Amino acid sequence: MVFLPLLLKADEDLKSIKLVDFVQLVSTSNNINIFVDEDLKKENISLFVPLQLPPENLFFIFKNSIQKLGYTVGQYDNIYYLTKNEKLLFTYFVKLKYNSFDNVSKYLTFKNIKFQFIDTINSFLIFSESNDINIIRNDIDRIDSQKKQITLKFTIIEINDDDLQKRGFEFSSNYETASGDVQNVLNTFVLPFQNTSPIFMRSTFYSALKLFNETKFFNITQNPFILVQDNKDFIFQAVTNLPFQTSNVITQSANYSNQTSIEYKDVGLKILGKTLIYEDYVNLDLDLIVEDILSTTNNIPTTYKRQLKSNTNLKYGEVLILSGINQTKINKTDFSIPFISNIPYIGELFKYKSESNIKSNISIAIEVIK
Repeated sequence: MVFLPLLLKADEDLKSIKLVDFVQLVSTSNNINIFVDEDLKKENISLFVPLQLPPENLFFIFKNSIQKLGYTVGQYDNIYYLTKNEKLLFTYFVKLKYNSFDNVSKYLTFKNIKFQFIDTINSFLIFSESNDINIIRNDIDRIDSQKKQITLKFTIIEINDDDLQKRGFEFSSNYETASGDVQNVLNTFVLPFQNTSPIFMRSTFYSALKLFNETKFFNITQNPFILVQDNKDFIFQAVTNLPFQTSNVITQSANYSNQTSIEYKDVGLKILGKTLIYEDYVNLDLDLIVEDILSTTNNIPTTYKRQLKSNTNLKYGEVLILSGINQTKINKTDFSIPFISNIPYIGELFKYKSESNIKSNISIAIEVIK
């Protein structure tokens, strides 16, 4: 530790003096013995002291100056000595019941309490100036609690645009006889720009889902359940790991070589998010990414990416619908009969290639299950 010099306001009645010389002056003036540790002698400390002072006053100034520098003037028989004021630290072990390291460490840091975490036993080694650890333990007990967790139910619905155009008139009679709330759910699926509130009661959503399922108006492609914890990230993805060929030209001296390799890209649906869990509702911070293949040229795909970010408060018993996400799927078929297809001219009769694009509308319904 480095001690800074204690400097008083200097004027003509004061003089600068090193600490060791000041100790010698006080010792001589008061006819006493003062022991100074060798480490203290190495400290570069200077003080300003009055030129003329009675010996007893000089000793008083000496004691106060030393205390301000972090030392104490002790006495043993007729010998005075300087000792450093070091705070006594008590050591405690506090074992956690749950995985609460982040929150407890924030608390200890805020309280300026020294600590060391031992992860193998999930315990804190705490160094405290107080021998009363009860207050710290009580605070940690309140913080060390099991994280809240809920289940997110995702319903991923795909509506084929061609089917929507062909069967729109056929479905109109079912639409007209449905209740207003159910009609709002349908509008959110197929005409999201007409609906200002994409949150529905659970009973209304599943009534609409049942009606839509009876008419085969859509296809539920995914229906996952994800268990999430409070203030923790989660991810769901339904992707295709697509291989594509890349080539690099390598130059060595005057020689050129072309090196090819296979790389992979995830194409499809990704849902990333974080939840903040409260008593009556959950805050959902969502990042939705949909990426499709538009075309493939020379084994290199061209993709189209859409991203939607949403931050919503969702009560228990409610369903959030994210819709209006267009998706294009490219279906390729390349079939040939071995050996025969390799015969010139005639072999072409035994080969079959086709490519079709399917455009659809993706909707994602999210329900919080407590």
